[in-house]
Amino acid sequence: MQLSFERNELFDNLQIVQNVAGGRNTLPILANILIKAQDGVIECAATDLEVAIKVKVDGTITEEGEITISAKKFVDIVRELPDKEIELTTTANDRVELTCGDGVYKIVGLSSEDFPEIPAANGSGLTIDGDTLNAVIRKTEFAASTEEVQFLLNGLFIKLLEDKTEVVATDRNYLALAHCPPLSTTEDITEFILPLKAVKEIQRTFADSSTVRMTPLNNQLLFTDGNATLTTRLVEGNYPDYHIIIPDSSEGRTVVSKDSILRAARRVSLLSNPKNNAICLEINTDQIQLSAKTPELGEAHETLQIESGSGSVRIGLDARMLTDVLSHIETESLVLEYTDETSPFIVKPEGDDGHLCIISPMRLDTVHQ
Repeated sequence: MQLSFERNELFDNLQIVQNVAGGRNTLPILANILIKAQDGVIECAATDLEVAIKVKVDGTITEEGEITISAKKFVDIVRELPDKEIELTTTANDRVELTCGDGVYKIVGLSSEDFPEIPAANGSGLTIDGDTLNAVIRKTEFAASTEEVQFLLNGLFIKLLEDKTEVVATDRNYLALAHCPPLSTTEDITEFILPLKAVKEIQRTFADSSTVRMTPLNNQLLFTDGNATLTTRLVEGNYPDYHIIIPDSSEGRTVVSKDSILRAARRVSLLSNPKNNAICLEINTDQIQLSAKTPELGEAHETLQIESGSGSVRIGLDARMLTDVLSHIETESLVLEYTDETSPFIVKPEGDDGHLCIISPMRLDTVHQ
């Protein structure tokens, strides 16, 4: 095989696939990137058997073929090369030779025979706007659980409804829900759980895509924008019924500047107890007071004026969760909804019914101690 690339073109595409190679897999071939030139197309691919990514790379094919190369070494070398043409040639015994300017780098590769087959995209499935896909992920994925014992919550739950598509993430302590336009499909699939690792790779792989097609494949889902293809196993099981924690109504409603409350929460949380990150919010019809007190550290109080409000509450919240939620609201003003100190605390963008977040309150006696 003999190929040539522009350095930046090759490096940009290697960065897309490298994240799924290696990891904790014991199979040496899974630590490698597959380079394949066939029928006039060059592709780079990597997989960990859970998530697989392959991308088309612009380049010149002098001789077709395929080989796998250590992902880490390959990416590290290309990263340091000057912005010149790179020539890649395979030699005897699965060796790869990279030539760039005056430099020659010889890498031990592995035959592609044992590299897992990655499904190809076809014309079926459903299509979603790229900006919409990235927006619903950005609004929700931060709330997904990262604890392995909660494997059903280690990802995004996506439900295809007639009038909308619902995307949810939760770790049982807080929840994020976003809606986007309905996605119609002829496939027999109405809901699925995307694993968190795949979600993060989708964000990276399709960050600039105008449209993305999703195709169900048994217990897998394939995403493609025509240039890159990502395949992921779906999480098996029934997602918990999250609707039971979403209140039908709340007694209090406050509108406040997002930046003001986010900055205040970050400042006050600096003196919260590191063991629980608890802060107190005292909300009335004129203002919000945020406070934290830790004997070993000190105490903080800050008062914010609100834009409008009805009702009052004194409630304890995890500052980390609160700032996570606030930082993922995309409007200048946001709405806080509440009933009492033990009821779910709701945060949502003002004027946007397609996104809401819920935080479970903490006992107030844990805040000031």
